Amino acid sequence: MRTLRYGDVRIAYEVSGSGPVLVLLKNNRQPANFPAARWLADRFRVLQVQPVGFGASDRPAAYDFGSIGEQVLAVLDHEGLDRFAVWGFSQTSAMAAMVARSTDRADALVMGGLPPIGFPTDSEMRRLEREPRLPRPPLEFWRAYRSFDWHHELRVFAGTKVVYLGTADRAIKPVRRLRPVLEGIGFAYLEFEGLDHAASALSADTPEARDIAERVSSLL
Repeated sequence: MRTLRYGDVRIAYEVSGSGPVLVLLKNNRQPANFPAARWLADRFRVLQVQPVGFGASDRPAAYDFGSIGEQVLAVLDHEGLDRFAVWGFSQTSAMAAMVARSTDRADALVMGGLPPIGFPTDSEMRRLEREPRLPRPPLEFWRAYRSFDWHHELRVFAGTKVVYLGTADRAIKPVRRLRPVLEGIGFAYLEFEGLDHAASALSADTPEARDIAERVSSLL
């Protein structure tokens, strides 16, 4: 694992493979490396970046947890890399969107397992605000995420845009309702038959998950 001192905090990340740059956002310590990163490293220079407050990066009590775009750019600059694609799944799908909107260096955005627009809803956010076990970083991140108009932000993002999920994912209904809107603003839309949220994640280590990695990455 590599680390980068970013102001007063430390960002943890991994690098593998060679080719066009692909950033995978990672918010948990385990698995230490995404299985998807191993497969994608055959075609891409893969950076698994763990934002401040998440994974193996520093977890300060107070921080701008909406600064993920700046953190990713700092890692890329440290590695001497410029253009990139960014990919996230579930919460890190929203993190990927935050990165993509923050820079004109992003060529592509992949969002998996999450409605790209309208999440969290007001009721979901109230539930998060009341959850005593929820650590501060994810709560502050969702507050920052909700401060943007994502229909506008995703419409004006000029790079390749992909959204995907499994048909057994609980998010399938709201994402399907959004499909005409998403395709109208330039997203490629993919569904994977019979897969639930966990089976579609970047952390899944199955033939089906490898198929997702190959099909999605073929669009980048």
